[in-house]
This record gives sequence, structure tokens and C-alpha cells, in this order.
Amino acid sequence: MNSSPQLRIATWNLERPKQNGWVKNQRRLDKIREIDADVWVLTETNTAIALPSDCEAVTSASISGYHAAGENLSTIWSRLKVLRSIPTFDPAWAVCAEVDSPLGAMIIYGTVITFANDKGMSGTAKRWEEHRRFIQRHHEDWLRIQKQYPNHLMCVSADFNQSRDQSGWYEEKQSVEMLSAALHDLSMVCVTEENLQLKGFSRSTVDHICLSERLISHQVEVGAWEGTTQEDGKMSDHNGVFVDLRRE
Repeated sequence: MNSSPQLRIATWNLERPKQNGWVKNQRRLDKIREIDADVWVLTETNTAIALPSDCEAVTSASISGYHAAGENLSTIWSRLKVLRSIPTFDPAWAVCAEVDSPLGAMIIYGTVITFANDKGMSGTAKRWEEHRRFIQRHHEDWLRIQKQYPNHLMCVSADFNQSRDQSGWYEEKQSVEMLSAALHDLSMVCVTEENLQLKGFSRSTVDHICLSERLISHQVEVGAWEGTTQEDGKMSDHNGVFVDLRRE
């Protein structure tokens, strides 16, 4: 594919940047500029990671008692015109926006699905139990938004806390199947399930991008980068992923 993408969407968990983390934050920003996506979903991020002025931000709320200054779980940065912010089931976890994309009106949903060992509000949840509860809550939220905007394309970009590549690196069969069923119900496809370790990456990815099946009729190319490399140093404990979309 030699032509430039009509649309590039990327997502990356930044491992909770600090306001004064000058060296590591600059590495993160350099990588973000290198990837040059039209739409970013950054998770576990901070206001210290600010994209250029031609990007508009839609940001989740900070969690009192958990987040340090400037931190939040999910932020959408868009060079595309943001038409509106759309409420989500929990404003501290998930953000959603309608954007005017070159491929048509699109819903961008950014979020984090909680990790395997989250004990929940009760402090007694078993491994993956709270994770599965979050999948169900997200499924309901995605359905609500899809019904509200039935003619829109949809993209969910998130830290799913699932590798989803059948490597067993960080995944549980029941949870993977539950999320896959939710996406199928929405007529969406997770396009970032390749086992990156087979391509020489040090770890699998748990950050993913899911697209409406209607978008799969376009040319789709997926790319990824490591959060820590010999050339770039330490930026995050997560890989980042992007998807390029072109009309056929």
C-alpha cells in the first residue's frame, strides 16, 4: 500500500505519566508525533501529554484518591472535527465523541477494561470476575450509543487488558469469548489480535482497536510499536497499535 491513509487511528496506554517526568514524557511525545495519527485514544495518561493545537481533546474525569495531578484513564485526541462529546456509563473510565471523518460520521469510544486482579468495590472479587463485569457494562454502553447513532461508523480503541492473540500472555478464555460476543453483537471486529511476539516483540498487546464491519470493506492496515526499545528507551509497559484505513 503506497498511498497515504485516509484515516489513521491509534491507541496507547502510557503507564501513568507524571507531571514532572520530563525525559520519559518527551520520549512519549516524540513517538506520538512519529506515529502521526488523526485520532488518538490515550489511556492511563496525563495532561502533561498534550498534543498539538490542531487536536481537540475529550477527556475522562480523574478518580479522587487514586489519580495524581493531571492524571486520567482515557482521552481522545482528534485532528478531525469533534461534533459532540457523548456521555458514557462511567465518565471516569470511558470517553466517547462523534467526529467528522473522511470515511463518514464516526463514533470514537475510548476506555479501559479493568485488569484481571481487580477486587472490585467489595474487595472480594475473584481473578477476572470484575473484568468480566466491566465487559458487560461496556457492552450495554456500546449498544446504547449504537442505537442512538444507528447510521454512524464506530471505533472502540481501548486498553482491553486482554492479549486476544491466543498466546495466553494475558487473557482468560471466558473473558475473551465474552468480549468477542459483545463485539459480534455490535457488528464490530477487533483488528489488532495478531500475536506480536511472533514478529519479535517482547510482549503481546492488550491495547486494541475495534471497527464497524462496514469499515472492513476498506483497505485496513495494522501497525504496532513497543513501549520500550533500545533506540527510544522506556516510554510505557504497553505496546501501542494503530490502524490505517483507505477506500478501495
